[in-house]
Amino acid sequence: MTGVVATAAATAAAVLVPSAPFAAEYAAWSGGSGSFQMSSPAAGFPGADLTTDGAPVTTPSGKSIWMGEGTPFGAEFGSSRDQGYIGIGTTGGNLPSTTTVVFDSPTPPSDWGFALGDIDVDMVRISGTTAGGGALAAADLGYQSSFNLCQDSPRPAGCKSAATDQPVWDPAAMTLTGTNSGDTVGATGWFQPTASIASLTFTFTDFSGIPMFQFWLAAHAYEVVAPVTPVLITAPGDPGGDPGDPSAPADVLGRCDDMAGEVSLALLDAGGDPVIGDDGEPVVAALDDGAFRFPQVFPGSYQVQVVTDEHYPVDGPAVQPLEVTDDAAEGPSFSIECTPEPPAASPAADDHDSADDTHPALPTTGPGAGLWIAALLAIAGGAMAIRRARRL
Repeated sequence: MTGVVATAAATAAAVLVPSAPFAAEYAAWSGGSGSFQMSSPAAGFPGADLTTDGAPVTTPSGKSIWMGEGTPFGAEFGSSRDQGYIGIGTTGGNLPSTTTVVFDSPTPPSDWGFALGDIDVDMVRISGTTAGGGALAAADLGYQSSFNLCQDSPRPAGCKSAATDQPVWDPAAMTLTGTNSGDTVGATGWFQPTASIASLTFTFTDFSGIPMFQFWLAAHAYEVVAPVTPVLITAPGDPGGDPGDPSAPADVLGRCDDMAGEVSLALLDAGGDPVIGDDGEPVVAALDDGAFRFPQVFPGSYQVQVVTDEHYPVDGPAVQPLEVTDDAAEGPSFSIECTPEPPAASPAADDHDSADDTHPALPTTGPGAGLWIAALLAIAGGAMAIRRARRL
């Protein structure tokens, strides 16, 4: 053998691949005593703090009341079945309650929405502030339609009947008002804001019955996948043979096809700060089954950083931009070098007979010394897949 060749595998173009629904496109709630926290429904979307003087306040699991995929909101964001929401009443004296949601940072101006439910013998007036501090206008809220979730099939178990009443939206008063024709279940209105919102305030007033309204928040989310393609170090074989053919074990000097636990990808925002997940920790993708996966990423501009040690140096910039949209992922291609551990010294001259010829160790001297094996992470222009998280 007179030389060594590193053979690179071909990569595919970025594609949008459908996948099964994911469970966390809806915000979750925790807290008590009038102060609650909203977790982010997708990486890159802000969490929020909610304060209210309403009572009672509940955080149901979504097992008995939900918006199915046959409802307008469910068609846009996926079913809310088994997804949490928050229910808020009037004050203890049955006076109007005030509930304010303050986002950790202003929301993006698209790709998310909220729904207000159980608006039957009561009404909710909506106000709030934009990212610039101004008052929200009705157009900023992006009212879409009203519906009754009890009309969907399968009907949620919490529906007393197939109620048909729907609340009415008055843009001039920015108020969603129930029909006041009886205490029912399922009357809902939904919104897709068109402005960057810093806060939302709901003023809830009842007419009769048991006063409580429901609040859901959901966002679009995509699974971003970065497959890893190992590249073998090979030596020329017989004349006319393919030096990169792994079916010729005698020609393979080494490989490094398992970086699990050693290399990860961190998701950063456009400014380079870590994106925080719904668990309060930075979003990091570990290598699993030959790919790095960010399960739920909100559309937008990000950066991706390779997190590694000296055994897997990055050939080129370790931080590169990533754009996530509803039909593509555009961003970098990383090349990660792999420097395997030196082989152990042979205790006997005939140990070569028992060596693993399928995965031989890289030589530390001779023509293969100092060589590495590259693993390609191709993101847009390479083998990056992006999957819509909400539907098949």
